[in-house]
Amino acid sequence: SGLDGVRIDVASYWLMAHLGAAFALLGYIFWTLQLFGRTESELLQARRVRERKLFGMSTGLMHFVALQVLLGALVAGIDAGRNYTDWPLMAGEFLPPDLFSLTPWWRNFFEDDGLVQFIHRMSAYFLFVFGIVVYLRAKASAHKLTRLAFGKIGLLLVVQMVLGVVTVMNSSPWNLAILHQFTAILLWLAVIHGRFLAGYPITTSVRLQS
Repeated sequence: SGLDGVRIDVASYWLMAHLGAAFALLGYIFWTLQLFGRTESELLQARRVRERKLFGMSTGLMHFVALQVLLGALVAGIDAGRNYTDWPLMAGEFLPPDLFSLTPWWRNFFEDDGLVQFIHRMSAYFLFVFGIVVYLRAKASAHKLTRLAFGKIGLLLVVQMVLGVVTVMNSSPWNLAILHQFTAILLWLAVIHGRFLAGYPITTSVRLQS
C-alpha cells in the first residue's frame, strides 16, 4: 500500500494505482450486473436501437471521470487540497507560484502540490463542460430512462463541482474530503449506467413521436 517504516500515510503513486484499480473493478462489476439484469434476447433487441453517438460520448465521459479520479488521488496523496485554499485563483494568481521547482521536471506532475491541484482543477472544469454537453445530447434521446439517467449525471456533476470548491476553500477537512470522494463514486456509477442505457436502451420507454 506504499507504507514503510518512516511514513504513516500512503504514497501518492500507490494511492492513485489502488484507487484506480478499485474504481475499475467497481465499474466492471456494475456493468456486469446490468448485463445480468436483462435476457440475451432483450440485449440483442436493445443493441439494434443503440444510440451510437450518445454511447460514444458517454464512453469518453467515462474515461474523463476515471482520469479525474486518478488526479484526485494524487491531490489526496500529497495533501495538495490543504494548500491554495482560495478560488477560483490560486494564491491570488491563475497559476500557482514556484511551478516546476522539483527535479527531475516530471516529478512536479505528481509531487508539486500547486501543480497537482492546478491540473485537478482544470481537468474538473473541462469534465464539467463536457459532461453538460453529453447531458444536453442525451435530452434528445427517445428513451425516457436514458434521459433520466443522464439527468442524474448532470445533477451529480453540479454537486461534485460545488463540493470540490467548498472542500478546497475549507482546506480539505476529512468529512468534506470523504463526501467528495463518495460523490465521485456515485458519479462514476451514474456515468456507467448512462453509458449502458445508451448502448442497450430500454425500448419500452420510447417517447411518443408526433
